[in-house]
Amino acid sequence: MKRCTVVAKRPLMFAGAFGFGAWLSGLVFIDRLKSDKARRLMKQATDRVIREKTKLWIFPEGARYNNGNIQPFKKGAFYLAIDAQVPIMPVVFSQYYFLDNETKTFEPGKVVITTLPPISTKGMTRNDLENLSEMARQKMIEVFNESSKDLVKQKKIAI
Repeated sequence: MKRCTVVAKRPLMFAGAFGFGAWLSGLVFIDRLKSDKARRLMKQATDRVIREKTKLWIFPEGARYNNGNIQPFKKGAFYLAIDAQVPIMPVVFSQYYFLDNETKTFEPGKVVITTLPPISTKGMTRNDLENLSEMARQKMIEVFNESSKDLVKQKKIAI
């Protein structure tokens, strides 16, 4: 993970030792309620990606709800990739069953993580954003559904 950082929602910055450690390690915290500031931070991140050849790990759903679906994507990651003319490397996490949402505790479990081939943004403009976002999302949905099948067979989750 050399020269890689994560874009995360700002409230995580205040999550005790985790937030402090994340801040020290260079996470980019985005305040989704202040869109102008979020855009400026994403612009700075884009400049850093270009200048330092850094990688950013962005969760385009914004938040994951473990309901058997991949949520619609936010646009920031795709603006960044197009502006920097860098490829998107989709990473898909299957459904999970080991997090108890009510008690916020973990139990033993399994998640399948799949890295897809890079999606080039060379030559794309912001006019291509919707198509790029939807293409990435559709590819990820296919893999999400396939990687979650094993968990369905084990009767750990329902789709």
